[in-house]
Amino acid sequence: MSLSELQEQLLPDIEVHLKFFLDSQDFNGSQVLKHMLAYHMGWEINDPNSSGHGKRLRPLLVLLCAGALDLDIESIMSGAISLEFLHNFTLIHDDIEDNSPLRHGRPTVWKKWGIPQAINAGDALLSIAQLSMLSLHDTLGDSAAALATKRLNQVFLQLTRGQYLDISFEETDEISPEIYYEMINGKTAALIALATSLCAVVTDTSSSVQSSLFEFGQSLGIAFQIQDDILGIWGDAELTGKSASSDILTHKKSLPIIYGLAHSSPFRASWGEKDLLSADVVRMMDQLKDCGALDYARSQAETYTQKAFSALENFSFEGNTYSQALYELAEKLLIRQS
Repeated sequence: MSLSELQEQLLPDIEVHLKFFLDSQDFNGSQVLKHMLAYHMGWEINDPNSSGHGKRLRPLLVLLCAGALDLDIESIMSGAISLEFLHNFTLIHDDIEDNSPLRHGRPTVWKKWGIPQAINAGDALLSIAQLSMLSLHDTLGDSAAALATKRLNQVFLQLTRGQYLDISFEETDEISPEIYYEMINGKTAALIALATSLCAVVTDTSSSVQSSLFEFGQSLGIAFQIQDDILGIWGDAELTGKSASSDILTHKKSLPIIYGLAHSSPFRASWGEKDLLSADVVRMMDQLKDCGALDYARSQAETYTQKAFSALENFSFEGNTYSQALYELAEKLLIRQS
């Protein structure tokens, strides 16, 4: 089966399990809180066909890796959806910290219900993520569930550290590439690496396979984020869904901008300007290109892309449709234009 065929099969199943697990939680007199969570997850209580959510990339990766390892997909499902709940916890808190009014074209949770209740909603999803991961004891046993939940919390700490670093970048223009990579490893790559390696870890697969799958996910996550950085400046607004050069307008310290600040005096001078006009943004985009920031970011994305594919080659099984789908998905993510 191709990636698209597997997605048609797996994504609806992921959605059913996400909804079922949320519905299984006891909200008693706090039904509005449950509605907030359902809204954020992309489901309207009165519109079951609502699809205001992301790609469900992380649980999809878990299930594709399970299939590539010839494991029972249903046995790992509660772990797969746990990662989606954790990811959505981070999105609610990120929207608050970034003052973002929209997500997937809809008002964010904090914009609809206020910051205090949005914090409660995010915290609820964090708890639900852990409960879902602990449910692995029903299919894989207590030791697997305990190990998976430990890994989940370790990644949660990495996510928090990454977000801390990202916010701290607002206070300085002196950011080394090393600290940038530490930030995106925490914010993006750590959770994707857990998604790709979770099945191998909890089923006691060989350490070499665990390492290959972890490196695949980590490199995939880093390349994915660098590609996102490139699109945040030079992407097509109609495809990305956000204004062109949005990272310049919001003064986001992405990889091309960090490179430009270190290597271009004209760009550093422009970066300090306020109330930028369209012509100013175009000038700054040209300054970044002139100093090699775009070429540098592309080369780094290519480096980590090749690392991801090399790691995948270390464990994939010839003829395994799930393994081939992982290749397809990685290619799709890393050459995307939105």
